[in-house]
This record gives sequence, structure tokens and C-alpha cells, in this order.
Amino acid sequence: MSDMSTTKQLSGDILSPSSQHSEVPLGTAKDISLFFLFTNSFLLIDRSNWTLSNIQKLNVSELYTRQRQSLRSWTEFFNTNQFKVPANIKAGGRRILLNVEHFQTNYAIVTILLSIYCIITTPALLFVLLAMGAGCYLVSLKNRESQLAIMGRQISLTHQYLAVMCLCVPLLVMVGAGSAIFWILGASVVVIFLHALFHQTPNQEAYGVQMEEMASSSDYIIEFKIDVFKTLKLVGITASVLTAIGVSAYYINRHLQSSKRIILRDEVRNILRPFQLTEEQIRRVMANLNTEMTNGLKCDDAATNDLAMFPTYVHHGPSGQESGEYLVVDLGGSNFRVSHVVIEARNRMRLNNKIFLIPHSLLLGEGEKLFDYIAECLQRFIDDNKLSLHKSTDYKFDLAFTFSFPCKQTSLREATLVSWTKGFSCTSVVGNDVVLMLQQAINRRKGLKIEVVALVNDTVGTLMACSSIYRDCKAGVILGTGINACYFEHIENVPKWAGLRDNTTKQIIISTEWGALGKNGCLDFIRTDIDRELDESSLTPQQQVFEKMISALYLGEIVRLIIVDLVQRSILFPGRMQKSPSIRPDYNIFLILRGSFYAKHVADIESDTTEDLSITATILTSIGIHEPSYDDCYIIREVCKTVSLRAAKLAAAAIAVLINRLNMPSVTVAVDGTLFRHHQKFKKNLIRTLDRLVPRTHRLVLSEDGSSKGSALVAAVDRRLKTASVTYEKSFPS
Repeated sequence: MSDMSTTKQLSGDILSPSSQHSEVPLGTAKDISLFFLFTNSFLLIDRSNWTLSNIQKLNVSELYTRQRQSLRSWTEFFNTNQFKVPANIKAGGRRILLNVEHFQTNYAIVTILLSIYCIITTPALLFVLLAMGAGCYLVSLKNRESQLAIMGRQISLTHQYLAVMCLCVPLLVMVGAGSAIFWILGASVVVIFLHALFHQTPNQEAYGVQMEEMASSSDYIIEFKIDVFKTLKLVGITASVLTAIGVSAYYINRHLQSSKRIILRDEVRNILRPFQLTEEQIRRVMANLNTEMTNGLKCDDAATNDLAMFPTYVHHGPSGQESGEYLVVDLGGSNFRVSHVVIEARNRMRLNNKIFLIPHSLLLGEGEKLFDYIAECLQRFIDDNKLSLHKSTDYKFDLAFTFSFPCKQTSLREATLVSWTKGFSCTSVVGNDVVLMLQQAINRRKGLKIEVVALVNDTVGTLMACSSIYRDCKAGVILGTGINACYFEHIENVPKWAGLRDNTTKQIIISTEWGALGKNGCLDFIRTDIDRELDESSLTPQQQVFEKMISALYLGEIVRLIIVDLVQRSILFPGRMQKSPSIRPDYNIFLILRGSFYAKHVADIESDTTEDLSITATILTSIGIHEPSYDDCYIIREVCKTVSLRAAKLAAAAIAVLINRLNMPSVTVAVDGTLFRHHQKFKKNLIRTLDRLVPRTHRLVLSEDGSSKGSALVAAVDRRLKTASVTYEKSFPS
């Protein structure tokens, strides 16, 4: 039978509900409307005779030949001159349909090539597929000898192939077959869609004309539609199966990882349990902090009070009428910053600053040398920026000194250092006026004309900087190398205040120095053996207990000590403790060197969401722990999460106490410091916990350059008030 007669008979089989075949006189298909009539009525045809025997009549070689003939030249496929943006959405949709039909074989080849690329670049997947193919081949060889029978029933070759494939499914899941399937589907759809959308094929503007050119007879049209529907059906079934396999693989993989995590979590549960704070413990911390704050406002009894609650002699926030030019020195860590701040109308500011590194020898040396070094850097900053240019010979710069250490102030320009923190231990400074020491160092440099007009705690600067923007900002918090907070308190709630009590001083900013909470044991119920070990090995034992649970200076060290404990229990890196130091000198240094694990490591490891925890492995390798296993990385990530979460909860509890003490309908809290600025997981946990602890309206805002702008504002507010006082006295002399 000829090809034409075969086609006609196949058409008759489908169009006729009976077993007899009849030809359908559709002519040469010049009437295009007849083609659409057939297309619309095709869905109503009785397809009861679409049996397997009828489908098997199709010749596979003929189908291959037909598809090969429909392959378009690759020159046409990649012809860049034909790539144009469709005129509108309707034209784009029509172009996609035409190109999918026109380049169907080319698109199939593209999909095959993408699949091959994906498999080749995934060696484990390639190995499993080869193993599956080898298994099917062995099954076929076995069936040539004799067919497999189980309990007297013969198993067909197709079912045996299916069994081999089912056995390989777990292996495919383990090597990431689900991800590969989704990648192939996604890549193929994107490539085909973009090509079909932008490639303009010839004569596609006239849909009907193109259909006439494609087909010379109605029989071909019928056959074409049959192939299209079969293809769509096959593609739909294949896509559904692949999607189902991919989704199943994804969830099975997730389940396997989840099971593994549960096992790992059980191993370290006893170690991490003391760091997991309950709601009751958090509420108890809040109550103890509130009590200690109240006690600290009553008297300066360092023996019985945990918190100093220092009055800062700052009574007012910015009004928007401040102006002037100020220098600011911000000392609070291993480096300090010198800033030049120009305040214009409505608190608009221009800022220029430079950071100077403090040599380690000065952190532990003589205090006078530290202040001489600060004065030297001030001179260099003024000279480098030509700030003295166009200034009169008797001009003096006003300087605000941001000093982030516990000080007892007797005025805005007098402050006695109570104790060093944050790794400082300079001699001959504790118990002395730090403002006077800085002024004396400045005066020792001839030609350096600067007057220190205000000493400002960094939390006060943070508060003042945000207060110029948010009128309800009444608290400032630092969560960085150290921790501290300040807030506006009513004078009547500060019994120990010995200054003026009049209409101009109704409130005052109090520096809580809450890092010292726990000095007398009120936090012992949440302290762990690790906390005590860290405290004993620090430069300030029995001090800053609360700070050592939260601040960036100690967060990494807590994690390191837990890791060392896990290593000694053979839970982490089993067997490595017995190795000689000469084999892994850097590894042993990490175990014994205090401070070798940083808060940045904690933040990066806690945020590691890679499937193989590659970020954690890279960090561990960089600090000397080579070739960590997945279990090692996972346990360390759990440790980082637990320590960071405890710190965030404690910080939230402390901020909640501030908000409750302010007792305002709406409160804005200004926050600065590396933990809040850069440790995103810490920040999210802090906000989430605070929302649960404080029902009233509140918000946390990041204070930009608070220690510079805010300190300059403190000096500017003081100047404004003094100017107003002088003006008042001149207008109304006594």
C-alpha cells in the first residue's frame, strides 16, 4: 500500500466510529475554513478505536524519517537577522505557536543537548544512569536464556526493566536527580520560549497562507493534527512524570537531611541545652534588670549595685536650631575615629572623618601616651584637610569626645573613668578625669588650638543622632564590641541626682552601663560553665557579666570554647586530638588560642544555607580545621545558631525593659553596633523576641554615624542653650 493510501486509511480509522473505512473527500484543503472546522470538531470524535493495535500500525522508521525531514537548517535556526521583538502580545503568542511547530525537531535536539550537558557535568548522576543502563542490559541478556519467573508467574521484560529503574530511584535521589530534572525542564523551557518568541519565521504574518504552503492535501492536514495531538499528549504525560519524580526526589532528599539533622541535634543536645533560654528565664532577666536599674538610680553604691546608671548631664534633645563646626574624637575600640562635622539649618550635617589604628602597645601601656597619640592624630587630621585655612589666629575648634567606657560625670566637661573594658588596660587613667587628660595632651602640642567642650558616651551620641529625625526617639543602644544603653529619665526618678532641679532640667539622659549586670549574681541562673570559663580567662574577671553573653567581642569565643568541649568529648573531629601538633599545627592553635574565632565567623556560619554547608567548611579551613565533614559543619552551625539566639534574646529582654520604663504610646530606639548592623540573623531574632515581649508600639532604627553626628549635636545643643541663657540675662538683668 502506498504512503497516501496508508494515510487515508489511518484517517478513516479515526474519523469513522465503525470498523469499516471510508474516505473523506476534503479535496486539496484550499478552503482553510474547512481545516478549522475539522480542528474544532476533532474533540467530539469517538476515539474508542484508538486501540494499542491501531497505534502499533505506525512505522517507527517512518516516524523518524518524518521528524528528520522536519529538521530545519541550523543556519536558519541561528539566523540573527530573524530575531525581532514581536509587535504585541497577540503577535508574540502566535509567533511562539508557529515556531514551536516549525522548529519542533530542532527544539527536541536542544533539549537533548541540555540533558546531556547536565548529566555529563554531574558525574555521580552519570554513574548511576550508566549503572541503571548496565542493569537493564544484563536483564535483557538473562531473558534471552530464560524468562524470569516468580512463584510460577513469568515476569515480562518490561516489568523487569521497571524493577531495575525502581531500585535505582534512591540512588538517583541521593545524587540530585530531582535538581537535574528541574534544571533540564527549566533551561529547555526558557531557551525554547525565548527563541520562539523572538525568531521571525518567513510568511508567519499570514497564518492561513502558511498552512496552505505546509499542506497540499486534506489528508496531510488530518495526519498533521493527529501527530500534534499525540505529541501534546506524550509531552504532557512525560512532563507530568518528570515533575512527579522531581518533586518526590526533592521531598525525599529533604526528609533524609531532616532525619540526619535530628540525629545530629540529639548528639549535642546536652551541651547546648543550658544556652537555650525559656520564656520564664527571659522574663526573670527583665525583672532583675529593671530592679538593678531602679537601685542604680538611688545611689552610687558600687558594692551592692550592679549598674552604675550614670547621669550624662545631657537634658535636651536637638531642636533643629543647632549650627556650627565641630571636631569629634570617637574612642571605643582598637581604633578611633576623628570627624569634622558641620551642622547647618534644621540639623543638616556635612561629615568628614578618618579612622586611626591604635597600636596594641598603647592599649596596655601608659595612659598619657595614649592621649598624646590621639592629639597627634588630631593634628594630622586638621593639616591633611586644611581645616585651619581661612581661620583667624585665635580660632579654637570645639571638640566633642565620644568615650565608650564607664565614666562618672560631674558635668558635661568632667568625667572620671571608673574602669576599662573592651580589652583596654592603660595605666594611670582609671580614677582620673579623661577630659582633662585629653585637653592636657592637646595643650602639649603647640599650635593645636582645640577645646574639649563635651564628653559623650557612644550610646548618647546614637540617641541624639536619631532624635534629630525621630521625635519619639528616647533611647539609644549599642550592640557591638561592647553593649550599653541610655535613655531619657525624669529627674524625680533619679534620687541620686545632685544637680539643678528646675523647669529647664525636667529630664536627663542616663547611661545604664548594663553590660555589668550580673556582677552580684543576679544572672547566675542562666550562666553556663562555658560562660564562667570565658570570664575567668578574660582581662576583667567578675566584671561585665551580661556583656560577655552578648557582645561581638565575646560571641566568637563562646562558640570556640563549646567547639573545644565537643572535640574533647570526641563528638567533633573524632581522633584528631590524638594527632601530633606537627601534623596540624594550625588546628591545635585554634583549640588553644583565645579569641581565634570571631563574631563574623558566627554570623557567616549561622547564615550558611548551602546544601553541603560549603561556607562553613571554607571558614573552618581558613582558621586551621582542615577537611571538616558534613557532620562537623552541621554541629558547628547549630552551636553558632544557639549562641547567637541566646545573645539576641538577652538583648531583646534588655531593650524591652527600656521601652517599658519610658512608658510612652510609641517609642523609637536608636541602635548601632556591628551585631545589629551586620549580623542579620541576630537582628531578626532580636526583633522577633522584642515584638513578643513588648506589646506597645515600638521600632528599632539604625543610627548612621551616631557617635560622630550625635556627639556634635550634644556640643551644639549645649552651645545653643548657653547662648540663649546669655541672651536672656542681657535682656532681663537681675
